[in-house]
This record gives sequence, structure tokens and C-alpha cells, in this order.
Amino acid sequence: MALKVTSVLAVFAFAHAVEVQEVRAELSATARANATHAKKKRTARKGACDCLPWAGVYYDRLAACGRAQELYFLSKFGFSAAYAATEPISGLPHKVCNDFLKNLKDASCINVDLLPFPADDNTDKQWCYVSNDCDVLNGGEDATNTMGFQQAGWNNLQSVSNLSWKKVCDQASGDVILKYKTVEELIALAEANDVSKSRMMRLAYPVLNATWSEAMWIMEAIDNAWDGSTSLNDIVDSLTAPPATYGDRLPQVFSMVTDAVKSEIGTILDTPGHGDNFHVIKGREVWIVQRIGDVIVSGAHRGGSILGDMAYLGGHFSWEFDVNCTIGCATSRVAALDLETM
Repeated sequence: MALKVTSVLAVFAFAHAVEVQEVRAELSATARANATHAKKKRTARKGACDCLPWAGVYYDRLAACGRAQELYFLSKFGFSAAYAATEPISGLPHKVCNDFLKNLKDASCINVDLLPFPADDNTDKQWCYVSNDCDVLNGGEDATNTMGFQQAGWNNLQSVSNLSWKKVCDQASGDVILKYKTVEELIALAEANDVSKSRMMRLAYPVLNATWSEAMWIMEAIDNAWDGSTSLNDIVDSLTAPPATYGDRLPQVFSMVTDAVKSEIGTILDTPGHGDNFHVIKGREVWIVQRIGDVIVSGAHRGGSILGDMAYLGGHFSWEFDVNCTIGCATSRVAALDLETM
């Protein structure tokens, strides 16, 4: 009798064990399916070569600002980017890293060179951080692990980052490139992220080695000839280039400015010292970027305003500069009006 009871119990135990194994197998299969589905969703949502949001990269310590191309405007002259993240960053590097990029919750590509003078191979190229799994860096550099990052920074004087970065962003690959945005879009992006509008323009648009005083007559001539029916290219082509009677400078400026107008890509007209106040041309539009409270005397900016200082020191970086249209923007402004709610 005892033997029969033992046999029955053994059968039940075996059946229970089989049932438990089947349940575990089913749960394991479900878990694997869920994991695969989640991985596919992540992959579909974020490709390995998609640009990563700037602020998130630094917040998660996936890169240290200055180790890649953030401070190229200094490293091209010999500043060691390998030590950038270990030194006290002040002045313009502080404004680029701490005030701008670490607050920019956007994944758009920015200019490699903030101040592209003199021009080199990186001029007009834009870059961003990407996952270490990205195998199409377009001239960028592969990342290394944290220990390798530390060794490279301290021992080899080699500038490397925890994340890969790609030097040349490609619009055809889906990269969002700031230089193709309108001035209004850049203003909105700066305000949404509370970063400097002046720095936003500098990191988005190419720069001409020409001042507003040199280009003003060209833009005014285009505006005077605008009739709403003649194409912009035809108006530009109808302008007479200045002769080289007094040297090559005027013909050079004419060629640079008219080419920029025809491209209809936002372009900065530089100022002596490459300051934060400047003009932007985009097509026939002319915008002035000016620190709040600054005044203009005889065509030159006079800085040092208390209003601008207080906006910056108060941490409202998007308030520090105004960007206003001065020529050729009436159409875009009227289109932006909401006539139904006025």
C-alpha cells in the first residue's frame, strides 16, 4: 500500500515538475519576445547613427564638453582638447559649453568651427554626437571606453570622447542641420531651450569675411529692386558689380554677398573681433543680432549695457540678445500673424 502511495506521489511530482518547466519555458519565450519587440521599437525609434541631444549627452556623462569639437575654434590654434574637460573653463569656452550646449535639448548638427577664420577643411561643416554603434562617421572619430578615455586624456594628450562623433552631418541621411533653418526657427529654438540667440546663429550659419558696412549697399539695392514678381536671382544678376578701380576688395565682397543671397542660406556678416553683435542675411532678408540695451553709433555697436549683463547673470540666456529684421522680412512677418485671433 505504501509503495502504491509513493508511486502515485512520484507521478504527481513528475507531472508538476513538467508543468512548472512548461510554464517557465512559456514565460521565458514571452520575455524574449517582449525584449525583442522592445529592442525593435528602440531601433526603429533611434538609429545608431542618429544625432543625440546635446544636453542629454553631457547630463548622462557620455561625453565631456571640449573633448570632441566643441572648442575647435581654440584647438585649431594649439589648445589641447585632451585637457579641456579638466581645466577651469571660463570666458567664451564657458559660454559655449556650460551656457549653451549643456542647455540645448536638441539633436541638431552644429558648426564644427564657431569662428571659422582663417578658413580650413572644417569650415561650413557640421557635427553631432552619435552612438558608439554607428559605423558611418563621415570623417568623425570612434569613441573609447571610460578607462581609455582617461588614459588618452592624461597620458597621450589625445583628444577622445566616450561617444563617437561624426564630422559631416548629411541632410540626405536624416540629420537635422541648423544652417538650413530660417532665422525665425533658430530664434524659436533658442527661446525654447533658453540659450543665447547670438550663439545659436554663430553655431548654425556660415560666416562671410565681410562687414555690414561693406554689404549694406548691395542689400539695399536688392530691396529697392524687389517687386514681388521678379525672381531673386534675376534681381541679383541685374546688379552691376563695382569696378576694381580702388583694389579688389569691393568686387570680392560683391561676389561673396551675392552668392550668399542666391543660396538663400542664412549667412553672418562678421564684425571686427568676431563679436556677438552682427548682421545676418538670408535671401533678401537682413536681420540684426544685438545685445539688449546696446546702442549703435556711426554703424558700430557700443556694448556694456546693464540690461544685457542682468539677463546673462540672471541665467536667462535667451533674453540677452534681440534678433530683429531690418530689410526684406515683411512677407514672412505677415504670414506669421494669426489673423483669426487678433
